[in-house]
Amino acid sequence: MKHTLLLLVGLCILGCLFCPGCTTSSSTSTGAEPESIGDVSLNLYAQDFPPYSFVDEDGAVTGQSTEIAREIARRLNENVTIEVAPWAEGYRAALSEPDTGLYPIVRTAEREPLFLWAGPIGTYEYVFYAKNGSAISAVSLDAVRKAGAVGVVQDDVRHQYLVENGVTNLALYADDTAAVRALMNGTVDLWLGSSNTASETALAAGIDPASLMPVYPVKEDELYIAFNNRTPAAVVEAWQATLSAMKRDGSYDAILAEYQGEKTGTGNLPAYSGTLEVPGEVVLASMIAYTDQRLSCIARVFEALATTDEVRSADWERIAPLLSEAEKVDSSARLWYSLPNGTYYTTVDGLAASNLMSRPYFPDVLAGNVSIGTVVVSHSTGRSTAIVAVPVVEEGAVTGVLGASVYLDEFSVEMREALDIHEPFFFFALDLQGAYALHAEEARISQSSAQEDSASAAEAMATIRAENEGTVTYTSEGEQRQVIFATSPLTGWRFGLGEIAGA
Repeated sequence: MKHTLLLLVGLCILGCLFCPGCTTSSSTSTGAEPESIGDVSLNLYAQDFPPYSFVDEDGAVTGQSTEIAREIARRLNENVTIEVAPWAEGYRAALSEPDTGLYPIVRTAEREPLFLWAGPIGTYEYVFYAKNGSAISAVSLDAVRKAGAVGVVQDDVRHQYLVENGVTNLALYADDTAAVRALMNGTVDLWLGSSNTASETALAAGIDPASLMPVYPVKEDELYIAFNNRTPAAVVEAWQATLSAMKRDGSYDAILAEYQGEKTGTGNLPAYSGTLEVPGEVVLASMIAYTDQRLSCIARVFEALATTDEVRSADWERIAPLLSEAEKVDSSARLWYSLPNGTYYTTVDGLAASNLMSRPYFPDVLAGNVSIGTVVVSHSTGRSTAIVAVPVVEEGAVTGVLGASVYLDEFSVEMREALDIHEPFFFFALDLQGAYALHAEEARISQSSAQEDSASAAEAMATIRAENEGTVTYTSEGEQRQVIFATSPLTGWRFGLGEIAGA
């Protein structure tokens, strides 16, 4: 029974993490939108936390979560005062003052009995950041514990998360801007921030967001509005019901799209003007984050599975059910297990006829390292795949390897749709050998970037391979193209986002 429960928990984790789109939450419909309760006056506190809540150039409180709260209050004909205040001040007020609320806030088991809740009103991803150019490569909490000082906001939910998970090498700060400055001046080696807010935090700290290097996305939480416990239950129920109505009628998604569009550029790329600028650069960063998160999530799951009795047994009959169930959740990756001699098993074929010993990533994994992003043609399917391989270690020795071969053609389609990149825009990623790992035209995947249809295109690709970031202009298929490019800190792939002039 113990092993069965462990297996079920592991599969739940797999189901949540393997698909980038599987972490979004939905609300259950609670009926019709409630009638006005306009005789109620609420005081809401929000921290300066763009894009969720912040004060704009005109001194007005705005942001994604703020607009959701305002729309709920408008529909309920309620009088609501919204004030941006330091986190600790708003938290104390919501705990002690009736008819008071706080947003956005993560709903944890410890906080559950302290407030009445409405939500979720968004999601928040935890990501460890290092200073760009740092040699730090933390792909597990164990690596974080050994990485040096970790900066985090004191008493924030991220601080609580680190303490709960035994991370003690902490440096505590009053806010994220102070923590980011500490990262930049070398006081700390890592900062636990969020991909949702990192760019805005860096700018608020007077730092170029490009100076931040994401090294490990660790988890994602849902965000809520927390009301003081003495707020009438009917008021909170009305807020929840109205929020559910907004999700049904599309207005909730419209608010999210407005602010996510500003943040990620999704569906909001600029018209061609001779250069691709923000939000194009931010779309490029989103492409890298989208890919790195997907691959690193698989690695995290495999690291957990590698500690189970089933996997450590090296018995394929015991390992196969775990990987088979996981593959049902996400069929865009072929999962496998290998013995140290390169003999391996897949979920479809069982014992494979070929051997992995000659694969370029295999010696590194046998040395005890996680390998992420090597592009190979699958022995079993003949398709181009990105490899995620994690060593199974027992008593200091590598006894096996857990692996995933992520189908790059399917992943390209997923990313194109998720980030809404369509003509006249295009994207690609070059692996370390200069072949296309990802491409808006799936047929181009695995082709060498040196084999272009023009000398200027081949020269542009050579420039991209030689430099970490920049802009290139070239002619291909008789059309002028301009590409901005940057490098993934996880895989080393060069990601490009381009536009065809006049298309």
